[in-house]
Amino acid sequence: MHKSSITNLIILSLAIFIISCGKSQSSAENGPAAALLATYQALETHDSIGFIQSLTLEKQNEYAMYPDRISKILSSWDSGHADVKILSVKQTDTTATILYNLRVTGPKPRTKDSMVADLYLVNGEWKNGY
Repeated sequence: MHKSSITNLIILSLAIFIISCGKSQSSAENGPAAALLATYQALETHDSIGFIQSLTLEKQNEYAMYPDRISKILSSWDSGHADVKILSVKQTDTTATILYNLRVTGPKPRTKDSMVADLYLVNGEWKNGY
């Protein structure tokens, strides 16, 4: 009887551990770091709609006032690939500050260390506010 209780306790503990790992992975996939990576992915693929949708409303309004900026930004990413290394994420309920390094390879290579991005939770989605 005693062995059966211990076995059940171990199985229950493992089940709770597996479920908690799954939840933290899915929240990381939808968290501020993922949103930052989505912004760079949109730039790499020249996805102007994806880029705009990854931004806060304030940034979207800025680009609406100056639409030629989108073309300039996307052309600067011609054949470029972003390697983003997240150094830290400091997050509250609705805001996050991400410290990261950026290395861009391609025709216009560049490296920037210790960059900071501010992201905001808007209607359940993280948006990049730079």
